[in-house]
Amino acid sequence: MKGQILILKAGELPRRVTDRHGPYERAFLSLLGEKGRFVVVDAQKDSLPEPMWAGIIVSGSASSTYGGEMWIRRSEEFLRKAADREVPIYGICFGHQLLAQAFGGKVEKCPRGWELGTVPFLVDPEARDDPLFAGLPEEFEVQQSHGDIVSELPVGAVCLGSSSHWPIQAFRLGDKICGTQFHPEFTRAIMEDLVHSLTTILPPETFSDNSADRPVKERILSGLRESLQSRNCLWNFVNQISRRESRC
Repeated sequence: MKGQILILKAGELPRRVTDRHGPYERAFLSLLGEKGRFVVVDAQKDSLPEPMWAGIIVSGSASSTYGGEMWIRRSEEFLRKAADREVPIYGICFGHQLLAQAFGGKVEKCPRGWELGTVPFLVDPEARDDPLFAGLPEEFEVQQSHGDIVSELPVGAVCLGSSSHWPIQAFRLGDKICGTQFHPEFTRAIMEDLVHSLTTILPPETFSDNSADRPVKERILSGLRESLQSRNCLWNFVNQISRRESRC
């Protein structure tokens, strides 16, 4: 496991997305490359290995962290053990929420509805030097798809950024644990198929801006763009691990 980064896969994307783009982990591997460095473990189906990794990335999921499933409780314990061993961890969407919950924060259904599409993300002023956002401007576009939010951060955690939809969109706990509500691994093409899937499954009133003059799907699709800058968050996390290893 030395030098390897674990991608803890917390769920699968809708069928339309996987049919066109492959299993969820491909979104990460297509972006990060480096065959052999990344190991994928399905948190819902696989046994969790010992948390002795160079780093851990926790993916998104259609599940809610507060659902009470056994695999979620196992994953929380796994992440706490990894933190005890000072393994760097980056949680994305569900992963962001799972990390907050695992360390004492609170996750709940968003009172403002589902956030879906390409939206502006604003880095908090005190977080502009955070290594997760190295090389990024104070505001950049991100891909969002979530109905749950972190409503309370763990004790000692700091908020790193916000959007107009919800104030806690990223956080850091200590120098090894961080999370973003947005998806740096999603391309515009993935988002397009995800929007088609979710707006078919979920009723219009689920979404935060259900404008009566335009169908929800049409409105969200018209606003989709590539979010190239947000990918730096994943690269920054992996590069931090590489620099840490080079010093050892």
